[in-house]
Amino acid sequence: MNGILKNTFIRMAILALILFCGILFVTLRLENNALAAKAEDLREQAEVLKEDINELKADIERPFDAEYIAEVAQEKLGLRYPQEVVFYTGEDE
Repeated sequence: MNGILKNTFIRMAILALILFCGILFVTLRLENNALAAKAEDLREQAEVLKEDINELKADIERPFDAEYIAEVAQEKLGLRYPQEVVFYTGEDE
């Protein structure tokens, strides 16, 4: 009788260990997939930020002349030359 209980206990322990390892493997696999997706999103965000940085660097390196001042006045401040005709369509730009 003692040998049968010992054999059953060993089988149950091995089965419990296999189940634990299986559940752990699935859990880690799901977490790995989630982290890989997050890493890809962060890579895409980094690329967008690099493009923004390059645009800002180009703006910094651009000469500060009358053309630049006029462009900033039109784009940022909404100013226009006196001879320009402005049409309002009711749509926001």
